[in-house]
Amino acid sequence: MITRIIFTASLLLTIAGWGYCQPTTSNLAVRKYPSSSFNARYLRLQKTREDTARVNLLLEISSICHRKQTLESPDSSIMFARQAVALSKRLRYTDGYCEAIFLITKSHLRKDDLPAAERMLNEASGELYVRLLLVLSEYCMDKGGPGSDKMQKAARYLTLANRMSANLKSRHWMTESGIALGKYHFRMGQMTLGSSRFYEVINYHRRIHDKAGEAHWWQELGRYIPDTDSTYAIEINSLQRARALYKQLGDVKAQAECLDNEAYIHLAHGKTDLAERRGIEELGILKTAGLDHKLPSCYQRLSKTMLKKKNNDKALEYALLGMESVKALKDSNQLMRTYELIGDLQRTIGNPAESARYYKLALSTITQSPDLAHNLLKRLTEVQLGMNRPADALASIQWLIKWRGGPQTNSDKQLFALMMANCYAQMGQLAAAERHFAEVARLNEEIQSTPVYHWYTFTNVVGAEAYLAVAQFYARLKRYDKSNRYLAAALRSANLTPDIERESRYLRYKNDSIAGILPASTVDFQRYVSLKDSIDRVTKGEQLELLKANFKSAQREKDIQLLKNEALLRERQLQLSAQKEKLTYAGIFTLFCLLGLTYNSFRIKQNKNRQLEAQQDIINKKNVALLKLIDEKELLMKEVHHRVKNNLQTVTSLLTSQSFHLRDQGAVKAIDDSRNRIEAISMLHQRIYQSGNMVGVALKSYVAEMICNLEECFDTVGRIRFSIAVEDMILDLSQTVPVGLILNEAITNSLKYAFPHGRKGNIEVSLVKIGHDRLSLSVSDNGTGLPADFDIASSPTFGFQLIKGLTADLNGQLTIRIESGTKLRIDFDQVLSPNV
Repeated sequence: MITRIIFTASLLLTIAGWGYCQPTTSNLAVRKYPSSSFNARYLRLQKTREDTARVNLLLEISSICHRKQTLESPDSSIMFARQAVALSKRLRYTDGYCEAIFLITKSHLRKDDLPAAERMLNEASGELYVRLLLVLSEYCMDKGGPGSDKMQKAARYLTLANRMSANLKSRHWMTESGIALGKYHFRMGQMTLGSSRFYEVINYHRRIHDKAGEAHWWQELGRYIPDTDSTYAIEINSLQRARALYKQLGDVKAQAECLDNEAYIHLAHGKTDLAERRGIEELGILKTAGLDHKLPSCYQRLSKTMLKKKNNDKALEYALLGMESVKALKDSNQLMRTYELIGDLQRTIGNPAESARYYKLALSTITQSPDLAHNLLKRLTEVQLGMNRPADALASIQWLIKWRGGPQTNSDKQLFALMMANCYAQMGQLAAAERHFAEVARLNEEIQSTPVYHWYTFTNVVGAEAYLAVAQFYARLKRYDKSNRYLAAALRSANLTPDIERESRYLRYKNDSIAGILPASTVDFQRYVSLKDSIDRVTKGEQLELLKANFKSAQREKDIQLLKNEALLRERQLQLSAQKEKLTYAGIFTLFCLLGLTYNSFRIKQNKNRQLEAQQDIINKKNVALLKLIDEKELLMKEVHHRVKNNLQTVTSLLTSQSFHLRDQGAVKAIDDSRNRIEAISMLHQRIYQSGNMVGVALKSYVAEMICNLEECFDTVGRIRFSIAVEDMILDLSQTVPVGLILNEAITNSLKYAFPHGRKGNIEVSLVKIGHDRLSLSVSDNGTGLPADFDIASSPTFGFQLIKGLTADLNGQLTIRIESGTKLRIDFDQVLSPNV
């Protein structure tokens, strides 16, 4: 509890310390680019200059690396994204920075390095912070089950993301956060709460008459709500409502996707006729719309449906059509599904060797989805066990664990335990088999005690099927009481199907017959016969004969077993005694080895810690010295600017005194002009040392002060009206001095010459941005204007020559227009200093 409070408080304090936001409207998935384009993009990167195009190229390369299925690819992705971060900072490219931070976080999570991913929150703020919170919550939900630490952490992330998106008034991230919270409730088995989150988003889009948004979230609800008997109607209703809206919008592709989703759910619930009907509807839409790239998956779904309906000819026909359509596509996912389908067909027609070969091909082409890999592995091991090759089946399981990592969820752990139990049982390693079967039963109770996420999939064996498998194992061991206990649990399961009930009843009948419990066995056999009648239509006479034969067989088996038990028991005791002695010696030796390794590791770690502490002390001392030098430098710079300002004021005073002793009006005028120019520069230095910013000046207030000084100097207050339009900006000192002198010169010329004989008028001064980093400076008046044949290039006056020279210093473009007065305009590029 204390850890949770500290974690939440630290996040809130971090957020409060930021004074700016990083807006982003992206989603939580890494963008897809063809992996084959990596080399071409990398070559382009070598020739690209440092601009936003280079940032985007770095992000594309990082995304390709992230999606590659190699051990080093996340590190490569992080390396390129770090380069994008550094360049985005220099260019002030917010979109590039946000996407790069997102990619680094996703790549850390690819490596299962959650602490490193959490540290990326320190690099984010605003909407980017919300996006990272949702990425972290998505990872924790995928890796943790209900009640786990990761799910608790996901809940904290989601709560904070919802609060922040609401405070930011970001509609996009309010929607994403609400949907993510809905998925969290689904994972926790809270169907009503999860659905209500989706309904809130759907109702919002309905209120604003956004049919596309409403349709999208109806479809997402149908896809993401856990698939159970109780949610089946909600799934189908959601998809049908989405399909109706897509039809109104004329979105054919989305209609086909909804039909595909419906067909999948119908098939998962055994409603093969509805699945076939929706698949044929989808096929018609895809052909009409020319969506050929979608045809393979549709043919595959129809083929699987036909297999379920035991219509092998039709299943083969659809499979061949799917093979033809996939030839034109270079899509590894579709190729995998085609291999999988052919494997199913080979298995159905009784060719297990070919079936296993195609299942292996399908496994080798899977790029990401663990569910598909587990589904294929289940079928592969069943085929290998059917060929009496348990060692191959066990090797297949171990290969997948080594390649993709072990199972994460309880249902996946149960599936792997069952597969390994069947392998060990067929290999005769009964102790290992029993241990794994016990794990299957334990996980079954744990999973069924809480609502299961995606109960109905083609992969898991939760519920009655798992209990039946355990019962069959104990029946083969002649432990009938234990077998019957698991059969009773199977018959009580919520997802009991007629096929599993039939097998369970028949097995319990055999167990009871061997145990001599004839009345109970008769009841089970009658139920078994009733179920079998509806499927195979077995005659009553054949059922009675089967009853008698099985009873006699079970009786003989019981008598033989009694004779073998004593011999087996003695042999087992001798084996256990020898194994126990060997294990004791091995355990002692292993313990000593571990103690030695532990002590050695401790000593190495202790030495490294001492070295690190010494290095840290050195670094800290150097940092303190550097900070002191920086402070001294800033004080010196302030003093320099202060003294320069004082010296300029002294020069101004000298010029003023000198002008009092002159009788030549031309000389007095020149001194006054020089004094105004020096005062303009003096004001700059005064503002620099007073503001504490050593490299730039806030222009808006500087221009206003300059105009006030000029008004007082020329005594034009009330006669000349100034209009100032200067944007709030801090201009680099290298450009501020030329801009100040140009403004001083232009405004002085207007005040002196544009309004003779006390004439009233207006002067407009503006400095605005006209591009990302380009500025426009203009001074215009409605006075008498310049002569019509005026040419600045040939003007001999010092003022215009000064303006031309200062414009050249700014690398700007000078234009003068004479229309209802005079307008001087200079366009130049802003110097972007990282210290401003």
